[in-house]
Amino acid sequence: MGSTPTQLVISRRGIVKLVAALPLGVAACGADSTGGGAVDGGADALDAAGGGDVASDATATDAGADSAADAAVDEATADAAAQDAAAEEVAADAAAEDAASTAWATGGTAAIGDITAYPDPFATAGATCNLTCTATIGPCHTESPERQDISDGWDGLPVRLELRVVDESCTPVEDAIVEIWHTNHRGSYSGEINSMCNESAADRAAGYFRGYQRTDADGRVAFHTCYPGWYSSRAVHIHFRVLTGAYVASDSAAAEVISQLFFTDDLNDSIFGGEPLYSDFGEPDTTLSTDNVVGGEDDPSPYICDVSRMSDGVMLASATLVLRSTSAAACAMQGAGGGGGGGQPPPP
Repeated sequence: MGSTPTQLVISRRGIVKLVAALPLGVAACGADSTGGGAVDGGADALDAAGGGDVASDATATDAGADSAADAAVDEATADAAAQDAAAEEVAADAAAEDAASTAWATGGTAAIGDITAYPDPFATAGATCNLTCTATIGPCHTESPERQDISDGWDGLPVRLELRVVDESCTPVEDAIVEIWHTNHRGSYSGEINSMCNESAADRAAGYFRGYQRTDADGRVAFHTCYPGWYSSRAVHIHFRVLTGAYVASDSAAAEVISQLFFTDDLNDSIFGGEPLYSDFGEPDTTLSTDNVVGGEDDPSPYICDVSRMSDGVMLASATLVLRSTSAAACAMQGAGGGGGGGQPPPP
């Protein structure tokens, strides 16, 4: 009896394994036939599909990167702009603070603040005391009240005027009377005085910018006032006289010295060139060198106030007044025109 043939059954999985086990050359045989073509087509399709996805993903990635970069640039630009704006604001604030620190105050003596914060103008006073020479009392003097604030509430650049009275050995003179008087910012004096000194009934009835005080043990007094105005033929000035004993209002009263104090031309030009109230009247028509009271002095510095600007904008002005001893020869200040009493203030 013959043997029964064994039926070979190969599953689909087995076929795949068999094909995979074939050498490369065998697998390539019939590549153009239906089996190989299908494989290649599937691969091509897979490659096409996969490549498309990769390209799409890359494009999307590039687009996202571009958007993120643009956003970062925009954010950086905005940050830089904000920093620039902040820097400009800081600079503007600093400029405003600098301007405030270099600006003179206004509002009269009410603007004078804590005087204990002001420096001592005589802390470094020299050891040499040169005699203060006399000058004309002028036609605009009249009786003064005893007081520190002599402004009577007038507006103007506030001034604290500190004066030190000493003798020729630089020893302080205690209990001496120091009287001062000067114009308002318009260049007019107060009081019932010579008509050339004011033209207004209100000014003649007033008593502003006049006063006296007695020196302390250090020979010092301090007045609160406002920067004076100017009038034709005179540099900006402050009259003063020093008396001993009782106060006597008369022009002819015995005085230790009668003279005047001044300010630099540069300071006058600055104040009358741009400060409120003062600039309305223009710059003075007379300088120190052409003034008919001090203009003839080779060195007018002994009669020029030392000036500094306080942090609150108040002017601190100071001067030392040196009285003549009995043995010293008297001296007189020399004017550009040989001395004189000053010109007529402008109409108010």
